[in-house]
Amino acid sequence: ELAKNNEEMYLFSPYDIEQVYGVPMSEISISEKYREMVDNKRIRKSKIKAREFFQILAEIQFESGYPYMMFEDTVNRANPIKGRINMSNLCSEILQVNAPTEYHEDLTYRRIGKDISCNLGSLNIAQVMDSPDFGKSIEIAIRGLTAVSEMSNIRSVPSIEKGNQESHAIGLG
Repeated sequence: ELAKNNEEMYLFSPYDIEQVYGVPMSEISISEKYREMVDNKRIRKSKIKAREFFQILAEIQFESGYPYMMFEDTVNRANPIKGRINMSNLCSEILQVNAPTEYHEDLTYRRIGKDISCNLGSLNIAQVMDSPDFGKSIEIAIRGLTAVSEMSNIRSVPSIEKGNQESHAIGLG
């Protein structure tokens, strides 16, 4: 919206955001709080030209394919699951509700959060499209990914283990 209207946009200090709101910046809807944060003198910020920023970003994407972008507002408007999505894996094919882990002062767990687990598979689309039974090929691939998800046991990162157990996210491309 700011780029469309050729306006300036602000970049905010994540530290200040957490001090003012009591939660990490990643847990705040920037769209909902943007004007409030702009007006808040306790939050350090710097101003850039929105259109120029997105122009440079588009040029970099055209040249390299990166960075991938996820539009949080759009994702959450379409999210049928209770909770907020604020990140994804690199290519954005897995979008899951996540929650931060909370720790006691001695670093033991107060509450185990829920993080994203990427159980991804790929097919050679040319071969799959030419196969005599396209549907069967997809079904077998999905069964395989489901088995991977069910067998994934990431005890060393309890929040990912919890996310995988509760969501069983898979992606096939």
